[in-house]
Amino acid sequence: MKRMFVKLADRDSVLNGEMFLKDEIRYNLLHLICGSPEALRIKRRNEDLIFAQTPGFNPWLWLSPELAEEQKDEMLRKLAEHVSSREFPGVSADPETAESFARYYASVRGLQYETFMTLEAYTCSEIRPPAGVEGVIERANARHAERVAADMSAFSKEVFGFTPMPDEVYRAATAAIGTGGLYLWNAGGAPVAMARIAHRTARHARINDVYTPPGERKKGYASAIVAAISGYCIREGLTPMLYADVNNPDSNKVYRSIGFAGAGRIADIRFRPPGPRS
Repeated sequence: MKRMFVKLADRDSVLNGEMFLKDEIRYNLLHLICGSPEALRIKRRNEDLIFAQTPGFNPWLWLSPELAEEQKDEMLRKLAEHVSSREFPGVSADPETAESFARYYASVRGLQYETFMTLEAYTCSEIRPPAGVEGVIERANARHAERVAADMSAFSKEVFGFTPMPDEVYRAATAAIGTGGLYLWNAGGAPVAMARIAHRTARHARINDVYTPPGERKKGYASAIVAAISGYCIREGLTPMLYADVNNPDSNKVYRSIGFAGAGRIADIRFRPPGPRS
C-alpha cells in the first residue's frame, strides 16, 4: 500500500503545478520554505496538499481548493496523525484549513489553539504612486545598520508583541542590508520609512518589513516607498505581493491606495498548553 504523504523534493513540480498556481499568491511563502534544505517538506502523492515548515516557525499548509469538503477534512485528520510526533508552534493556512488541522493536531497532542493573526495577501500588476510625497528613496547600506535595527525592533514589538535581543536584531538588520533589497525613504535629510524586497520567485517578488515610525505616519511615506520598490519589481518582470494584518486598517488602506488588491487570507493559529492563559 502506497503512503499517502511523501517527502517534497528539491525543485518539486508541485510548486509549479496547475492546482498550486491557482493559489500561489496567497501561499507565496511556501516557495521560500520549500527551498530550505532544513525544512520539513511533505506533500500528497497526487500533489493536492503541501505541508512545509522552517524549524521554529509555523508550518504552512496548502490544500487544493478543488477538493470536496469531505476530502479536505479526511486529509487533514490523517495529516495531523502523520505529524503528531512533531512539535509545532502553530499552523498557517487558509482560515478554514488552519482551524480544521489545528483541531485534529491539538486533540492528538493535548493542546489548545487560538488565532493569533489573520493576514491578507495582496498583489499588484499596476502601481499608482502617491502624488506630492516629500522625499526620495535610497538603498540601505552599512551606515544605516543601527537605524534599520531600531526600526526592525520597533516593528517586531508593535506587530508580534516581543522585542528581539539587540545583537540578534542587529544581525538581522545587517543581513537584510546585505541582500541589497532593503530600502529607506528619506525626507528632511533622515530616513522616515523602510521596506524590503524579501524574496523573489519565478513570477513574484514578496515585499515585507514595511515600517514607518509613529511620529512620521500619515505623511504618505509608506505608500511612496512601497510604490517605488513595487515599480522596481514590475520592471524586473515580477508581480509584487505582500501580506498585511487584516486588523491593521491603516496598512491595508495604504496598499489598496497604490494599486494592490486582495488575493485571499491566511490564518496564523498558535498552539498552547491546556489551561488558562498566563
